[in-house]
Amino acid sequence: MNMSWIRELAAVAARAPSADNSQPWTLHWNGRELEVRFAQRDKSHSVFEAGSHATLLSVGAVLEHLQTAVAANGARVDLQWPVNPALGEPYGSISIAHASEKFVAPEGSLQRHTNRGPFKRTPLPEAIVREFSQRQEHANRVVLLTERAQKSKLVRLVRLCSEARFCNQRLHEWLIGSLRFTPDEVVRGDGLDVDALCLPPGGKRFLRFTSDWRRLAALNRLGAYKLLALSEVALLSAAPALLCVIGRADARNVIDAGHLMSRIWTDLNVKGIAVHPYYVVTDQINRLHDGTIAKGFEARITAVESELRQLLGLQPDQVLHMILRVGYGKITPVRSRRLAVESVLVNEIQA
Repeated sequence: MNMSWIRELAAVAARAPSADNSQPWTLHWNGRELEVRFAQRDKSHSVFEAGSHATLLSVGAVLEHLQTAVAANGARVDLQWPVNPALGEPYGSISIAHASEKFVAPEGSLQRHTNRGPFKRTPLPEAIVREFSQRQEHANRVVLLTERAQKSKLVRLVRLCSEARFCNQRLHEWLIGSLRFTPDEVVRGDGLDVDALCLPPGGKRFLRFTSDWRRLAALNRLGAYKLLALSEVALLSAAPALLCVIGRADARNVIDAGHLMSRIWTDLNVKGIAVHPYYVVTDQINRLHDGTIAKGFEARITAVESELRQLLGLQPDQVLHMILRVGYGKITPVRSRRLAVESVLVNEIQA
């Protein structure tokens, strides 16, 4: 198998979603296997380590893209797991055999994208609701909310978690560090192109103004964090459906949840249905348990976790992995770019 084929495979894998497009992985090819390993791209602002829930979800999405692409080329693929995948040394590896000579990129992986714009109020067809409500990956499954009362309850929990996030200095600095405002910044291929955020008029100026935490902290003392949270859930409230990926919280199952999330996301996009991920509830609950939540929000997020368990019918060993806002988009979104293949692929044969 030639290196050109592996490069094209790596380019498809790099299209996988990650927290704020941080792309926390590298792919290592040794002539027989392709390993997925941890890469900390931004050491100054990074808030997600190798074994963090967000990183493991991203790894699952990468592995899903890899397996889908290899299968599209008629190859046999064997996924191998280390004893402790949470270490990222590696997370997992795939061996490839009997692939087609010319690489064929799977259409679905190239179509998958995030749409942060407004959605139409058109309900999802019943056939789509039934199909995606039955999706699962090992111990992970889907809860699809379409009834107004259920959606309103979840939106309220997202709003409360967003309030906590906007009061967290470290998370604010991570977000600002991930934003790309100029063409020179965007072309780097990492982080979030601000044009992809679908901000309201004045939104870019506000982000620049509040890039200094001291300014946002001063505004928060006047209640700005509440207004920002309300703004963040406005589109969520109008969505025809909210899709929740739930399951167990150990490393293997979080990676499996990333598989499931990416497969659902891709399949919805192929059907012309837009997707926008919301991770804030999962993130704030995780921060509650690891002691990194914004001071003063402990009781509120504890209550959020309790209400979430009841709403989604979570078992004691289950967690919420991700919320996806789904519906029919009103606009064609700007897509965030990806790092060049040279930045994510290591050819160990030449090393």
